[in-house]
Parts: sequence; structure tokens; C-alpha cells
Amino acid sequence: MTLGPFDTSYEALAAALEAAEFEGPILAGLIPGRNRELLSRALGDAGVVMGRYDERLVEWLAGWEPSTVAVVTGWVERAYEAGKQEGAG
Repeated sequence: MTLGPFDTSYEALAAALEAAEFEGPILAGLIPGRNRELLSRALGDAGVVMGRYDERLVEWLAGWEPSTVAVVTGWVERAYEAGKQEGAG
């Protein structure tokens, strides 16, 4: 599932919750972990090699609201897909 593009923060939030497989009530303590998983999966799927500082920034981003993380994750996913299509063409 590629996230975005989004026209509203509500769309981004709904996509983040679906992608992170949130079910039932959202517990604030779970959000950073799910955000981290979402970002890490997108970066890993795109083949991004991470350094320690990169990992620190993933941790920082994971503390933001899920809608923000969905947008950043969507940028990574869509850029990767666009690059694959450009390379195939």
C-alpha cells in the first residue's frame, strides 16, 4: 500500500491508522512505535541505507502525530515508485 497523496490531515490520519493496523482505541503510548514501524518499513522497502543519525531522525519523526508520519512515509514510497517507473521506462 502506497500512502498518499493527501488533500487533508484527516485523509492522512485515516491512512496512517490503516497502514499501522490500529484496531480499537488508539493508545497514545503505542503511536511512536507504530509510527517507527511505518517509517522503517517504507525506508527499508525503498532500499534506504540508514546511519545512526538517520535512525535518530526516524525516532524523532515517530514522535509526531500519525498524519505527519503518513505524509513523510508517502513521500518516500511515492518517490521510490516513481524512480522504479522511470528506470523501467
